[in-house]
Order: sequence, then C-alpha cells, then structure tokens
Amino acid sequence: MEEQPPKNRRSFIAGVFIGLKAYFKVVPVMFRNGLWPVQLLPALISLILSVGMAFSFYLISGKLTEWLDGLITIPWEWLDTTLDVTIRILSFLILAVAFVFAHKHIVIVVLSPLLGKVAEVTHRAVTSESETSPLAFPAAMARSIRINFGNVFKELFLNFVFLLCNFIPVVGSLASSAGLFITQARFLGYGLMDFPLEHRHFSVSESMAWMKKRDGISTGLGAGYVLLMLIPFVGWMFAPTFGTVAGTLLAIDELDREKPSR
Repeated sequence: MEEQPPKNRRSFIAGVFIGLKAYFKVVPVMFRNGLWPVQLLPALISLILSVGMAFSFYLISGKLTEWLDGLITIPWEWLDTTLDVTIRILSFLILAVAFVFAHKHIVIVVLSPLLGKVAEVTHRAVTSESETSPLAFPAAMARSIRINFGNVFKELFLNFVFLLCNFIPVVGSLASSAGLFITQARFLGYGLMDFPLEHRHFSVSESMAWMKKRDGISTGLGAGYVLLMLIPFVGWMFAPTFGTVAGTLLAIDELDREKPSR
C-alpha cells in the first residue's frame, strides 16, 4: 500500500506529547469495552520474565560496581570520591538501560503473538471492524524479531555513546540520561506501534516507513512504556499490554486522519 506524507505534519515534540497522552485513554477504553481479560495472560508472563531479569541484574550490579571501582586507584581523596560517585551512577545507568533493553528485546518478542491479539481485539472493539489478525503465532513472533532486532546495532551504539557522556561532570550525566531515555523510547515505540499496523496488513517495510514519518509519536509511545517500567511489578506487568493498546489507539487516529489521502 502506498503511504502518503502526513497532512499538517506535526513537530517532533508535539508528536511526543500525543504519544504520551494516548496512555491516559487506555484504562477508560479497556473498561468501556471489557478488554481486561485479554490483558491477564501477557501481563502475567511479562511479570515473571521481568522479575527474573531484575533479579539477574541485581546479582551482577555489585560485581560491576566493584570491578569498575577497582580499575583505577587515585591518591587524592576528593578526586577518588568524585570518581566513585561517577562509577556508581554509570553502573546504575548501565543496568537500567540493560534492563529496559532486555525487556524490549525479550519480553515484547516473546509476547508478540499475544500482543498482536491485544491489538486486534482493541481495534475491533474501538472500530467495530471484524477482520482477524493476518499472522499466525510463529509468523507474528518472526515479524516482531525482525522489527525489534532490525536496529539493534544502531541502538547499542547510541547507548554506548550516551553512557560515555557520564565521564563529563554534571552536564555529561544530564545529557547521558536524556539521550538514553530518548533512544530507548524511540525504538520501543517502533516495536509497539507495529502490532496494530500488522493487523492492518502493513508489511514490515511499510510499517517502518509509516512510523519513521511519525517519529515523535512513536517516541512518545515508547516513553510511556519506559515510565511505566519505573513502577516495579505493576509497571512490569502492564507496560507491554498498555503500550500495545495505546499504540493501537494512536494508529487508529493516525490512519483515520490520513484516510482521505490514502
């Protein structure tokens, strides 16, 4: 299908806020349409996988901090204290980024067939369209792997660059935190937004092209997911399903907005 440029194209910042605001519609839509049952199984699986990953990262966090701290010995106490604080901040950021990165590339891929079903049920409830999802479970997982791992090296490179910024005092830490957050959010949004586009028979290349033209919305969608992940257990359970419902609502709005030009 041929994708036309979005009418009245929004700025990146405006798109981010649109993506974030979609999460405020999720709970009302689920209550209004009775969508909670379809959330339970993927939420439970997400919680189990998330707790396992969090525990693993916790076990290695002490070793990582100890190893980094032991690389350099400095005789000046003030400089040694500054370096120690920097290392602890860096270790925390590495583990936080690794957790979100792993969650995206493991949990979302594992849950992709179920999240595709969540997108399908949500789309059907909101639009009253009755067509079913075009992909079976193995094909849905293969598609999610292609979407989520397609830019993995680019994402790793950007994460590495932003982590190095932590060695610049104060300003570097702020730039690093902001850059890591935006990088994680951007690629997360791509993975979440693909589920409703899959339901609308977009190919992978068509889906990626469509999302890149709405980069701000995809980033806002992913940012909501990252913020939910900051809530232990509850966020770990519902971030994937809430993100999928929010992405479906965004896709419906955007496709309807562009319908006359499609």
